[in-house]
Amino acid sequence: MTAATTGTVLVTGATGAVGGRLVRRLVAGGSQVRALVRNPERVPALAEAGAEPVLGDLHDVPSLEAALAGVDRAFLLLETDAGRSFSQAAARAIGLRQIVVLSATAAADPAYDNPMFRKHVLGERHVRGSGVPWVFLRPGAFASLALHWAPALLGDGIVRVPHPELAVPLIDPRDIADVAAVVLTSPIRDWVGRAVPLSGPEVLTLPRRAEILSSELGRPLRVVGVPEEQWVALAARGIGEEYARALAGVERYFTEHPPKALPTVQEITGSPARGFRTWVRDHAGAFGIGESVPAPS
Repeated sequence: MTAATTGTVLVTGATGAVGGRLVRRLVAGGSQVRALVRNPERVPALAEAGAEPVLGDLHDVPSLEAALAGVDRAFLLLETDAGRSFSQAAARAIGLRQIVVLSATAAADPAYDNPMFRKHVLGERHVRGSGVPWVFLRPGAFASLALHWAPALLGDGIVRVPHPELAVPLIDPRDIADVAAVVLTSPIRDWVGRAVPLSGPEVLTLPRRAEILSSELGRPLRVVGVPEEQWVALAARGIGEEYARALAGVERYFTEHPPKALPTVQEITGSPARGFRTWVRDHAGAFGIGESVPAPS
């Protein structure tokens, strides 16, 4: 990958599954990368990776203004304020020519009101209002959501779900990072004003997801449907009621509006999108078999 600009790229969420890989891809391609990080303990690892770490907070406008000083392009991970603070800082940033936003397919249907959708709908609106040329990456459900099933793998082998008929093409976060790297190193005119839907390579039913996890991790796992309210009560013990209700609503929406597998990852990166089985194999240790269970990222 050859960088198309000598300007600095700011990466927010630089230690996450998408942002961390994006930092490495950009550095490997010759880009100057500034990595926004909130935790000072993460600074040495980012510096070792070849990035310029900068301390800041996505809810703090002054720290974002400092992080954006001299930046040519930026990759934005939306936080709870839906990019409001970042967009305010970006509107005053001199020389900022492009914002690539990690949004979601849900933003394509802003009429559906759900807390998990709202962040992306509002985030896109805020970035549009900044006046800086934008690109919205709209992936579907992440493969890493499978980590929510770790307790079942470690327990009775039963995944209780509110919408057992749900079938979606899970996307590997690494593919999102690879797409973002292409966009951030291509001529801006090629991407300005585009909303890019992204997905995994195949639509998977929930039972098929369970089969893959079971075969790769060597634990029995099956899916059982339960009433939505019962599921919310069960899930709230681990993820909180607000998030559980929002997640149930998202799954209900995509059950009623089945998504398709899209070719955009391969079209943009030149490589096939990674399948769910590949993600599971590469992250088997994250399921905590024999250890404590990690939180999904």
